[in-house]
Amino acid sequence: MTSFTQPTHSTAAAFAPGHITGFFVICEDEDPARMGSLGCGLTLESGVTTCVEVGGSDDPPCLTCPTVESVVARLATPPCLIHSRSAIPIGAGFGASGAGALSAAFSLNYAFSLNLTTDQLTEVAHIAEVENRTGLGDVVAQSLGGVVIRRTPGASGRLNRIQADGCEVFWVVFDKISTKEVLNDQGVAERINATGIESLRELLKNPTIENFMLQSKRFAAETGLMSDSVSDAVDAVEAAGGMASQAMLGDSVFAIDRAGGGDATGAIEAALSEYGSVGRSRIDFKGVRLI
Repeated sequence: MTSFTQPTHSTAAAFAPGHITGFFVICEDEDPARMGSLGCGLTLESGVTTCVEVGGSDDPPCLTCPTVESVVARLATPPCLIHSRSAIPIGAGFGASGAGALSAAFSLNYAFSLNLTTDQLTEVAHIAEVENRTGLGDVVAQSLGGVVIRRTPGASGRLNRIQADGCEVFWVVFDKISTKEVLNDQGVAERINATGIESLRELLKNPTIENFMLQSKRFAAETGLMSDSVSDAVDAVEAAGGMASQAMLGDSVFAIDRAGGGDATGAIEAALSEYGSVGRSRIDFKGVRLI
């Protein structure tokens, strides 16, 4: 538990970007702060905003998801109301649970003058994700922002950034996938780790966003996680001049313009529109922050 002082702010709000993982490696550890994943993903200017309202009610906080509840319990705050608003799909591979946990941690830290560092708050949110089996590497990437390579696992893992200025991301969501069920399936986990290690090795040889997309597509196909719907959409995006893969872990396709905001942008969006409602966001480079 974290001690706190008397609140000095009646309200606080924080934003955490969404995060799409392209490929990953599961790294188990008895210590949830050290458990996590290797891999690579990109963060989005669309994400989750969490507001904290300090109140005198003895009612429990208004919680939106298990990870947020875990953050509140760990920070041991007095009565308050917590509201989260998501601008990204939930349960579809966009890191919504991690963004909710991280933005809640930052809001609570400010509202109750906990004086915790960014690293400490990131660890609190990361542990909440790991303990609820909702994610392994989203939080650390969302704390930094950008296209993030996770070189070592855990809340304080080693991170690298890939240059990706001016790049827009498009997506279509087909269905939800239970992260907990996938992570608990030993056979799937073994395929994920074998393919993920090779994907990371190849990306580090040539750390570009184009290679990230290539390795992500290979990972999705070789692990057997890529759905038929995503496969069809990937083919359509490539025919339009873009690059695409499956968001991990979700039955969702995400795509970028190979040239980064070039002439194929409109063609990519048009191609994806044949498969459903198209979401669109630029890559975020600021990471979690108070607003």
